[in-house]
Amino acid sequence: MITTLTDTTASAIDKTMIEMRETFGANTIGRVLTLIIIATGDIEEPLGAAISASHEHPARVLVVHADPDAETSGLDAEIRVGRDAGAGEIVILRARGDIMASLDTLVMALLLPDAPIVTWWPESAPSSPVHDVLGSMSQRRITDSAACSGPIATLKRLRRGYSHGDSDLAWSRLTRWRGLVASAYEVPPVSVPTKVEVAGSEENPSVVLMAAWLSRSLGVDAQIVDPSDGAPDYAGVHGVRLTREDGTIDLTRVSDEAIVLTLPTDDSGQHVTMPRRTLNELLAEELRRLDPDEVYGEVLATAFSGIDDMGTYASGKPAPTDSISADAEAVAADAAEATAAQLATALEARSSAHLVVTGGTVGTATAKALPAALSAAGVDVSRLHIWWGDERFVDPDSSDRNEVGVRDPLLEPLQEAGLPARNIHVMPSPADGMSLDDAAAWYGQQLDLSGGDEPFRTRGRAFFDVLLLGVGPDGHIASLFPEHSDQRSVSASAIAVTNSPKPPPERISLTWPVLNSARHVALLVAGEEKAEAVAAAHGEINPWPVPASAVRGLESTTWFLDTAAASRLDD
Repeated sequence: MITTLTDTTASAIDKTMIEMRETFGANTIGRVLTLIIIATGDIEEPLGAAISASHEHPARVLVVHADPDAETSGLDAEIRVGRDAGAGEIVILRARGDIMASLDTLVMALLLPDAPIVTWWPESAPSSPVHDVLGSMSQRRITDSAACSGPIATLKRLRRGYSHGDSDLAWSRLTRWRGLVASAYEVPPVSVPTKVEVAGSEENPSVVLMAAWLSRSLGVDAQIVDPSDGAPDYAGVHGVRLTREDGTIDLTRVSDEAIVLTLPTDDSGQHVTMPRRTLNELLAEELRRLDPDEVYGEVLATAFSGIDDMGTYASGKPAPTDSISADAEAVAADAAEATAAQLATALEARSSAHLVVTGGTVGTATAKALPAALSAAGVDVSRLHIWWGDERFVDPDSSDRNEVGVRDPLLEPLQEAGLPARNIHVMPSPADGMSLDDAAAWYGQQLDLSGGDEPFRTRGRAFFDVLLLGVGPDGHIASLFPEHSDQRSVSASAIAVTNSPKPPPERISLTWPVLNSARHVALLVAGEEKAEAVAAAHGEINPWPVPASAVRGLESTTWFLDTAAASRLDD
């Protein structure tokens, strides 16, 4: 039975599901989990896999098929129960436009009570699944790096954002391979191989993970080698070779159904049936175990080294330059003029431009000067997006909030000039009904959904066109403070900051990789009390004691200073 709802709500969907179950005689007693599928392309293949898996794992399947760029906002739904839903029930949610900003609220109303939640991204993986709004509510988060554009780059980003509960189908595809290799290794006399080779493409994530697993398990650096000449064009692992003192263990795929195994004591070649696994089988395996797959996390860490030096994100970029003016008012005017020119250039090359604004005395003054500067530069503000580098997690109308300080001088004039309200990306407050952690995850998701996910995790790529930052007397930028543990968090795009040394204590801040994903960075500073911090930040990149030293633009970094703030530069 299939029912379609147009321009509906979560409560209407839930009510219709109840009515359909009563009519059809179905119930939810046997459902063991909620499976959320985040679809970005064709939904039929992942939906078919979910229906097949439901015979082993009866589930409520929620398919989120989103169009965030739609001109109108709304929600359509298709509900399937009975034969059309396998052994579960299916809700296909087609979300349009602004409703994407409240996906968690939409989905939460449809979750099975007291049942595990699994989120699956069949094609497009977030860099940090646990920090995705829907991923954060899940016990298991499944990605498929092989189905993404740039599979190895995706796998590297997943390593950086890894958390217990993450898994990837590129790893699941190795289950049978790993079992067979482990059995072959145990053939006596057991000895550590002197050489380990994995045949396959270095661009295939399963091949990379196989080599990393062998390196980690055997303590021998596994090499990835090209398949032999004339080998069939298989995706994934073509073969594994373990060279021991007594001979060679060789496992080679010869068809989609079988591999050939040769041993030191038997080189005749045994045909072993090992068919390639279907998407249905892979998903069913993932749903069998909802506990963390710690081995996958360890293998990821073996395959790709982590970044321990937060200064890495700022390195290798053009050296900063200084623009020194007489006073704070002149600093704001110069910064606004430069920002407007850079945004005008951005819109000549791209369909939209992204600006990050900041708080503080000079930041607010710059915001006040921006409308006139943008108008003078001919910037089409209808194509502009405005973001915040950080925000205080206080009441929405509190004077402590950076956004409150720019409502009148910046946001209202730009909206009158054509800036759409949906292009103003305000950080949440407690009034939005989120915890601090959830608010940070939500803001990070908005950035990622707008196109920031890949640039934030890829060196040499930019998402923001202009990033405006204030600098504190202690050298902090955004809400990343000197020698504060929260500044080391880089897996998410936005993080919750607690115990801030500057009140209020709870804040949301963009992280190092995100702040370093701008074409142009402008640091706005005025006042002699900040001169020492400015001088320190002009030294080596050293984020732990001097955060202001560790943000650089891909094309330019400019310090907009008044003479007082610049007074220690020659010391």
